[in-house]
Amino acid sequence: MPRRRPRPAALVIASVLLAALAVWTWLTFTWAPLQTYDRRALPAPVDPLSAEAQIAGAFALVTWPAVDYVALLAVAAWASRRRLRQLSVALVLMVVLGWGGATLLKVLLGRDRPAQALGLVTANGYSYPSGHLVAVTVLAIGVGATFAVSRRSVRARLLWQTGSVLVLIAVALDRWLLGAHYVTDIVGGLLLGGLAAVLSLIVAGVRLPVPHDLVTELVRGRSGHDADGATPRRAAVIFNPAKVVDWVTFRRQVEYELAERGWAPPLWLETSVNDPGRSLARQAVAEGVDLVLGAGGDGTIRVICSGLAGTGVPFGLIPSGTGNLLARNIGIPLDRGAALDVALDGVDKAVDLVEIRVDGGEPDHCAVMGGIGIDAVIMDGTNADLKKAVGSAAYFVSAAQNANHPALHTTITVDDQPPLRRRAHVILVGNVGYLQANIPLIPDAKYDDGLLDVMIASPRTAADWVRITTRVLTRQRRGDEQLDRLTGRKVTITVEERDSYQLDGDTVGECGTMVAEVLPGALTLRVPRTLSASREQPADALEQSAADAIAGVENR
Repeated sequence: MPRRRPRPAALVIASVLLAALAVWTWLTFTWAPLQTYDRRALPAPVDPLSAEAQIAGAFALVTWPAVDYVALLAVAAWASRRRLRQLSVALVLMVVLGWGGATLLKVLLGRDRPAQALGLVTANGYSYPSGHLVAVTVLAIGVGATFAVSRRSVRARLLWQTGSVLVLIAVALDRWLLGAHYVTDIVGGLLLGGLAAVLSLIVAGVRLPVPHDLVTELVRGRSGHDADGATPRRAAVIFNPAKVVDWVTFRRQVEYELAERGWAPPLWLETSVNDPGRSLARQAVAEGVDLVLGAGGDGTIRVICSGLAGTGVPFGLIPSGTGNLLARNIGIPLDRGAALDVALDGVDKAVDLVEIRVDGGEPDHCAVMGGIGIDAVIMDGTNADLKKAVGSAAYFVSAAQNANHPALHTTITVDDQPPLRRRAHVILVGNVGYLQANIPLIPDAKYDDGLLDVMIASPRTAADWVRITTRVLTRQRRGDEQLDRLTGRKVTITVEERDSYQLDGDTVGECGTMVAEVLPGALTLRVPRTLSASREQPADALEQSAADAIAGVENR
């Protein structure tokens, strides 16, 4: 995983917690006065049958570490579905570090519980540190981070922080009253839980929620105008409701980030079956917006790009689909918060689009790649519900089901070169070249070189398929008579047998002729600031661009 730059304050807090835990643990097991205090501070034994013991025992069961960690994993799943990927990773890490760290220390130190501890299921095992306090501390910080990342209201975050403190105090008193822990066990649990949570947030690149942020937000007056009195900038948000999970959270997050930067309330435009985004993009341009944000899958993004072609209006891409191929190829992070940060704080870059005409009809556009034949059939045959459940793996199921799709008698003409005739299975024209998992389908394709890259695969047998696939995956350059790679500005593809065609993964219809022509610099795309003007596209560079963007979110 690429390294992310944490805030200095987060590193200081983590260092202080680590030092405090180490010193506290050492004092707990070596300093006689503290051990004496531990014994004297124990409460009087509680009658197991008393109402006090019954209530305390029930509370201990409700706040059992397993319950807290399951709740935190549920929040992580919630965050993952909403493309808050860094937050989801942080929450899972909290469970691992919290549970694993407490278990390891208990085994290594082997401190027995106080003699008067009640024989409850919640008081089994060793005593130091308190597993209950570790878990509830991790849960409090984890949910607090979730409130901050999903931009809950200041009131909601203040209520959570206040309630968390009260719950921590209640759990500490409960463990002490039941005689399950010494005071030092409770303090050790608080320190370990805090350390596990803060380290998880740092590793995942999520901003650490602190009360200071809430106070700053409360006292900061938000204005609808810039400091010099100028009219504030305005953005349009075009989104596909089928792809944006939890519309309420998404809208709250976008509006918060825009307001934080002094932008006016955005124009919200929802796609539909009848209008997947093209007229919405034109409407946004007509409204004179300063930026268009697009949230959806590859199909939605393609249509928005088509609507913005040649307008000069910057486009901020918020990946919300399964493939997200344009974002992956350009280096825009897949985490929603980081992608939004790039859209608002990145730099504008002119990237190429591909103008597509089929059978002499009206022009369309694509930003990733288009093709005729088996790839379009595979896309069309992919089960939407299965894709939601297993992601990109659904395409492999469709590929297996359509493995016998016939080859096409094809004529390909690139610019003024002589026609190339093939009996091809795969005919692709690419503006970019990488698929999911950084598979280099057309590795030489670049989104800003003013050229199209064409790949034609003409296998005859299963062995040919294996050889060609291996050659593509391993980026072998030497010639293969069944694998052609061409480059040019205009490509004409004619097939004798009309077949399905796809643009950026969407099967659009059937055609006999496809003419693809590059439109250099037709789209103004908002990209990470670290993206150079002439960057190569291997996976490590893309991942670093995304990591730098995520670091920008965390450092803000």
